[in-house]
Amino acid sequence: MSQFHCSCGFAIDDPESFADHLVWVFDRNDDIGTDGHPHAEITHPNSSTHQCHCGYATTDPVDLNDHLLLVVIPPDNMGLDGARHVPIDPTTPSRWYVSRPADN
Repeated sequence: MSQFHCSCGFAIDDPESFADHLVWVFDRNDDIGTDGHPHAEITHPNSSTHQCHCGYATTDPVDLNDHLLLVVIPPDNMGLDGARHVPIDPTTPSRWYVSRPADN
């Protein structure tokens, strides 16, 4: 049985693939976040800093991924496909369940 379950029926054991699922169902093609600002990775080659177009920067790529999820998931968790996407398994790490808009 898979560890990570989405309310849409998607299930997988890998947390990165679960996060990818959320990006696929929430991320618009124009890179505009729920805050109305552009959000996209603009990290330069040979840089140890991972940076978002909005100015958010971190040395941890996981933190950047979390930031990007925070800004693309709307408060109602409705995906671009018209379905609601929320983890339904209590073992899903809370970092993948974003229900509030980002500060950045």
